[in-house]
Formats: sequence, C-alpha cells, structure tokens
Amino acid sequence: MARDYLFMCQPDHGHVIPNLAVVAELVRRGNRVAYVTGESMAEVVSAAGARVIGYDSLYHKANLRELEDDPLGLISLFLDESRIMLDAVRGESADAVVYDISVLHAGRILARKWGRPAVQLIPVFASNEHFSYLSAVYGSGGDGGALPGWVDDMLARTASLSAAHGVDVPPADLWWSVQDFSLVNLPRAFQFEGQTFDRRFAFVGPCLGERSFLSDWTPPGDDRPIALLTFGTVATSRPELFRTCVAAFGDLPWHVVVTVPDPADLGPLPPNVEVRRWVSHLSVLRHASVAVTHGGMGTAMEALYWGRPTVVVPATAVDGPLARRVAELRLGRVLEPARLTPGRLVADVLAVVSDERVRQATAAMRDEIRASGGTTRAVDELERYVR
Repeated sequence: MARDYLFMCQPDHGHVIPNLAVVAELVRRGNRVAYVTGESMAEVVSAAGARVIGYDSLYHKANLRELEDDPLGLISLFLDESRIMLDAVRGESADAVVYDISVLHAGRILARKWGRPAVQLIPVFASNEHFSYLSAVYGSGGDGGALPGWVDDMLARTASLSAAHGVDVPPADLWWSVQDFSLVNLPRAFQFEGQTFDRRFAFVGPCLGERSFLSDWTPPGDDRPIALLTFGTVATSRPELFRTCVAAFGDLPWHVVVTVPDPADLGPLPPNVEVRRWVSHLSVLRHASVAVTHGGMGTAMEALYWGRPTVVVPATAVDGPLARRVAELRLGRVLEPARLTPGRLVADVLAVVSDERVRQATAAMRDEIRASGGTTRAVDELERYVR
C-alpha cells in the first residue's frame, strides 16, 4: 500500500545526504514523499524523487563558525528553524512524519498535531536513558550528569512553540523522552553503549545510493597511495587547520584528494594534491588508504564502509564524540588541533596504515556496517513501523 511521507531536515549536507537514498527507495516502491528543506538542498532532494516544500531557512544564513562551540546558540537556531518549518507545512498532510534529529521540535510537534506516526532520523550518535549525545558534546561525557542552566530557557520556548500548534505535552517529554522509533545511520557496534539500545532504535548503518550531484572519481593509475582529506564546512571556518593538513602531504609520495567548499581558500598547493569542490567520497575511499577528517559522521561511515582507517582532527565540540569513539575502537588516531603540525599528521597517517590492529578493527567494522542493512533495511523498518 502506497503512503504519503513528510520528511523534515534543515539544509545541511551532513544531515540531508544520509537519508536521500531512503527517499529514493520509498519513491521507487510507489510511495509519495514531500520534503521540507531550504533552497540550497532543494535540487538534490528533488532529484531523489521528493516534492520539495521550501522555506526561508535561518540555518542557511547563520554564521555556523560562531555557533560551533555554542550549544545555546546552536540549539536555539534549531528551535527557530523548527518554528519556520511548521509554518511552511500549514495545509499539508501525510501518513507519517520523518524528521532529522536536529529539528526534533518540528517533527515531534507536527506528528502529535496530525496524530500520525513519527520516525526520527539520526545521522550522529543516538541517545537513550544510558547515553546522552548532547552531554557527550557539551557536558559530562554522555553519562547523564547535570544539565546546563540554559536548558530551562529552551524548555520554556519549546512549550510556547507546542502550545502555538495546539499540542499539549510537557516540554521535557517533547524534547528529552526516547521516541517510539528511530533510524540510526551507524552500526550498533559503533554506538556508545550500543548494547543498551532497544527495539525503538534500528541501527541500519550508512544509507548509500545514487548521488548524481557528486562527480565520480577514478585513481590516477600510478600506484601511489591515496588519501582523502576533507573537513566539510570546517575547512572554511578553520582554514589554518585545513591548510596545515594539506601541507603535511606535500612531502609524501602520495596522491591526495582534497574536498573543500572554495578551492581558492587553499592558496598554492603541492603537485600531488588534487582539489575538488564536489566529488563522491565513496569513489575516492574505495581506493584510498586513509581518510583525514575533522570528525564528521558521514565521512567516517563511508571510510569504514570500505574498511579504511581515519585520522581525526576534531575542530569543534561536536567532533569530540566521534574522535573519542575512533580512538576507543582502534579505528584510527586522533590528533588534537593544538598539537597539529605537518610532521605529526604525517606520522599518524603512516602509523594507522601500517598498524595491523587498526587494519583488523576497520575490517571488522566494515563487516558490521555491511550487516546492518543500509538503505533497504532502513526503508523496510520505516514501512513496518508506519504500518
């Protein structure tokens, strides 16, 4: 039976791209998908087969560099984004609401307002009664702990937003309660406290599919080792870190693929560095020996899908949990920005590609990812829950 699904996600590549394959598979199975997002992501969402419901995104206009280590500012921005999203769907209807965790206020309020099932999309670490991603990023390391004072203000604003849409629910329940069902884009083995998560969470791993908006990539064919270097938008907000990483590869007999929003920011480059604005990381990582990243979950999962180690240079508070997990599971190394030099980065890169324990750990995680089910399982689980 075909159904109508409403997806909601702010225009952020790291949050939209992980669920595009799910959208495409739902449409392939005969369902109809409407997708609420900002103008900058409208084209790629439409290419996946969804009807785009656009809105004037505050997130797209925000100075994310100023918010990277500011939990109050970032969560406040997501709350405002949720408010605008809810205004954008007036007059719409659907059989189910599917929302990204970052705009949970919009998704949870709308599902209650419509009386429809809701599915939460989590492209980062999931949270439950035993592990808090928010605390892991900004507070006590994920074990619960005392919450900061600004939470009271956010709860009051959440209550105001839900009341404006006729939803009568305690704001703490709306914000903190574990939801009925979530799709998580990582394998259970990578999740902190993974064994404590019950059937409300489906750890499906990365959902990979056709990404025609990214150019394919083939190796140069000269047998040099290949590295992927990508920092996402952090490359723009922390250019000094990124340039140091690029410079590190100048003296190595490697071929390095660098992805950066604006290649002009890098200045003169070593001859062994290939710069791309948009390229399929999966295509590069299929041939690469290592990925160097700031700690984005999408890149980490794509690297591990091919069994590749990572060297993580965590540039912001949000990058910290992934960096810690990579180190704990021996899937690579972590190099703190304060210690970053070209020589230290080279040493860490050479160390991870030659470490047999790292090779075994990344191979095991590759197998965990493949066994998690990816896109097909994600859509199967989503349709099962909605039924």
